[in-house]
Amino acid sequence: MQAHASYVDALAGDAPPEPQEVTPPDPPEETRVAPPMPADEGAPSFAKSLLGGGPEGAPGALRDDAQRFATALALSALYGLSIGTRDGGLSILKHAAAVPLAPLAVAGLGVPALFIVLTLFDAPIDPPAAVKAAARGAATTGLVLGGLAPAMALFVTTSSSRIGAAFSAGLGLILAGAFGLRAFLGAIGTPLGRASAGVRTMSGFALAGFAIFATALSARVWWSTLPIFGGAP
Repeated sequence: MQAHASYVDALAGDAPPEPQEVTPPDPPEETRVAPPMPADEGAPSFAKSLLGGGPEGAPGALRDDAQRFATALALSALYGLSIGTRDGGLSILKHAAAVPLAPLAVAGLGVPALFIVLTLFDAPIDPPAAVKAAARGAATTGLVLGGLAPAMALFVTTSSSRIGAAFSAGLGLILAGAFGLRAFLGAIGTPLGRASAGVRTMSGFALAGFAIFATALSARVWWSTLPIFGGAP
């Protein structure tokens, strides 16, 4: 019996161990990368808010253009104040009132005439687009004049020659007028890209004529009204 038990124990000892259940490892957690948050642009700059604007047909667009034009005239008057500091006194007010007259005359006389001519050529230009372009051009002119005003005030007051002061003042006016005219032509010329080739050609001649007229009118107004050039003493 003992031999039989030993034999049974020996068989039991040689038996393979029972397989143990292996638990598969947990899959790694999926790491989700959050999409980058859009950068906070903050409030628009003064220049962007002055030169920007919604579509022509948006509610309040005409009011925004009017405010933009009024701001442009105020910045132009600031340039007049700066060049009037050379003589001081009442001359400051005369210069401040004379500088905004040129963009006002171009917008009041030249832009309506240009709109009528473009309408005769069947150009895709409507009154809100013309008003918006005029406001954009005046705003650009005002921004340049307002930016030059501090440096111009320093130069005209320290210049020993009145001719040099008048030349620098005129150079600032020419620079601002060129930028304003470029902005106006770019704004009013954008819708013309949808027109036919013949309309674009005729409109191009009209815009070139307007550029010459606006330059001559601005020069005439500034030369005859600004005391630093000898006008309207």
